[in-house]
Amino acid sequence: MIKFLFKKKKLSLISDSFKFFLKNKLGIVPKDEALYLEAITHSSFKNIQKSNLDNERLEYLGDAFISLSVAQYLFKLYPKKQEGYLTQLRSKIVSRENLNKIGSQIGLEEFIMYQKGSNQYKSIVGNTFEALYGAVFFDLGYEKAQKSIEEYILKPTLDLDQIIKENRDYKSELLIYHQKKDSKIKFKTLKDNEFKNGIQFISSVICNEKTIGIGKGNSKKIAEQEASKNALI
Repeated sequence: MIKFLFKKKKLSLISDSFKFFLKNKLGIVPKDEALYLEAITHSSFKNIQKSNLDNERLEYLGDAFISLSVAQYLFKLYPKKQEGYLTQLRSKIVSRENLNKIGSQIGLEEFIMYQKGSNQYKSIVGNTFEALYGAVFFDLGYEKAQKSIEEYILKPTLDLDQIIKENRDYKSELLIYHQKKDSKIKFKTLKDNEFKNGIQFISSVICNEKTIGIGKGNSKKIAEQEASKNALI
């Protein structure tokens, strides 16, 4: 009698659709599937599954990994930029708002396990994105995780031109520019008492007693930035 030995197929911990997502959106094939299941499990899901599994530890790890990866990417991309510029740009990229946006763009929200029917999880997509890369880093190592985030996330999804535009400090640029020309710059900022919808400030940039730019905003800082921007045009 001939016995046929069949090797039992290992049961997968994650769905085929999630595997497809990982392969096509992040370019990775998991080794330890349990890590990826943990990465997409929000703490609120404990009430449903009655276990202690959640993604908060992986979120902590992913936060550190993403910050380092973005720093490395910017360091290579902008070899002549100084520390302050790179730090501000990195902060913008790794902000919760931006990570939420990236997570939504790649369709991560579809796979997050959490207790539905609540609007309190405003940062759930960004937090899960961090946890997911915490899992990739722990499972596959820094080199593969870095390649994934650079090739599949940073290069195709980041609009660096827009981020840089939003990140510009027009007031500092203006002061540096006129300092080199030995010009005297001062700001005159007042509340607009005729503005009906809340508080508005009007700021004027004065160079050698001549107004060269005017800006408005709901804070003194915003008004001065807008005035500086207009003065640089």
